Amino acid sequence: MKALTVIASAWILTSLHAQEPVTVRTIAPAPAKDATPYEVPGRTQPIESATIFTRATGIVQERRYEIGQLVKSGDVLAIISAPEIDRSVDAARANVEAVRARARNAHNLSERSSKLLKSSVVSAEETEQRQGVATEESAALRVAEAELARLEEQQRFSTVSAPFEGVISARNFDRGDHARGDSSGTDGWLYRLDRLDTLRFVVSATPDLALRLRQGDEAIVRFAEFPGREFTALVAHSSRVFDTASGTMRVELLLENKDMELPAGLTGSARFQVRPAANSFIVPANALLLREGKTLVATAADNKIGFLEVLPGRNFGRNVEISSDRLNAETPLVLNPNAMLREGDAVKVAPAKS
Repeated sequence: MKALTVIASAWILTSLHAQEPVTVRTIAPAPAKDATPYEVPGRTQPIESATIFTRATGIVQERRYEIGQLVKSGDVLAIISAPEIDRSVDAARANVEAVRARARNAHNLSERSSKLLKSSVVSAEETEQRQGVATEESAALRVAEAELARLEEQQRFSTVSAPFEGVISARNFDRGDHARGDSSGTDGWLYRLDRLDTLRFVVSATPDLALRLRQGDEAIVRFAEFPGREFTALVAHSSRVFDTASGTMRVELLLENKDMELPAGLTGSARFQVRPAANSFIVPANALLLREGKTLVATAADNKIGFLEVLPGRNFGRNVEISSDRLNAETPLVLNPNAMLREGDAVKVAPAKS
């Protein structure tokens, strides 16, 4: 009997002890005030780039520039010899002259008929017929002039010019090669021209960075090939779409390169000082927990456990940036929350020493 009493007393004491609230250490989140440094890799690209073709079919007569050379807008890059087009232009000009002469004669004859009609020297039917012929010849003249203009435009295509100032970065032909005009495929290009006086610096920004960048924001760009040098770039464009595979957004910065010291295709890094997002806080990393794929913090308001989903930001090692519109600087966050804690559990709060 005495043994049963001891066992019962022990069970009661154990039950009472199990019902005692768990003591948790808490800390208040610190509002994020300072600009956050972000450094992301990127690559330079030309501000403009063109693959140059010719619309004239013929033999390359001249190739005036080599790779690496600087050209100005309108400079002649190559000349295509196209004698068939030249002969077609000559024939079209002769045809215009002939049609113009016929149209002039028909017009004069129509005017004379209109004058003679008043004195009944010619009939009304004959006058209308001559007016119709004059109209037809005028239309034929316009057709002939349009054909001549088309051939002259095609003839001008035999002179290949630079569309803008830049550097010849590649060529795909030699003098004497046969150039195919509009019928050529994508491999029939002549030159690649890149404008390098301004460069794009393209980065793939994660959501926490991309959503905070604004047009005109400044970044410091560094390259391993230029030790000790820093270049200033400004945010110019963003795709406004996150790639579903990488989860990043394309952001383009503009980098002045007047002396063209920097080549395109060079890998470097851009360092941003980004304003904190709204409702952002800095908390210890051990205040976060993952449940069912969500990032949560445990709160201990009114000595009861609650859970809030937060958006994690930058990781500073011991501390982490988080965002939530349900947090404030007075919310007690539980450090090292026990995995057994559940919503509404009663706890004893012991503020951690800062």
